[in-house]
Amino acid sequence: MTIYDWFIFFGGIGLFLYGMSIMSTGFRNVFGDKLKGILEGATKNRVRAVLVGLLITLIIQSSSATDLMVIGFVNSGMMTLSQAIGVIMGANIGTTVTAQITAFNIGAFAPLFIFIGAVLVLFMKRQSVKGAGNVIMGLGMLFQGISLMKSTIAPLAQTEAFINFLSALSNPFALVLFGIAFTALLQSSSSATVIFQAFAVSGILTY
Repeated sequence: MTIYDWFIFFGGIGLFLYGMSIMSTGFRNVFGDKLKGILEGATKNRVRAVLVGLLITLIIQSSSATDLMVIGFVNSGMMTLSQAIGVIMGANIGTTVTAQITAFNIGAFAPLFIFIGAVLVLFMKRQSVKGAGNVIMGLGMLFQGISLMKSTIAPLAQTEAFINFLSALSNPFALVLFGIAFTALLQSSSSATVIFQAFAVSGILTY
């Protein structure tokens, strides 16, 4: 890979992360304080608590943010520990659903999503419509970032240095530590999963 390829790769990561951030902002603008109400509505029914955690994570695109809100509710006595466990389990399921969505190959439609979202954000006056535009535009940026990453990391499969590096990580324990460090660096398990998915699709990583 050339320096230019690395620029494109990191640009794709940046576009992906920024797209997730815009989506999260858009969802919050659309739903507002309803998110808090949904979380508060998690009753002693554990199944419902799991579904609530899944729904919130899909809306705000961040299991970490869901966990932080739940911790705040437990500290304030608005939610029991049993309810919190169910919601957090649902949040973890929700983040895997996000990863599955990003695995779909719809990068060809990303520019259209970005265009539609930009039109809604720039030319519509209602905040709810602008929020929906942010969601659509963020989704387009997310998939465009994935496309950029996939197009630039394929040559890595032929790079001797990178192959040797992955060979050194053949130990499952070393791979787990690498995944922990990589996710801690990005502060997003969904982002890390998408990048590793791109590696697997390109043949750099095995299943």
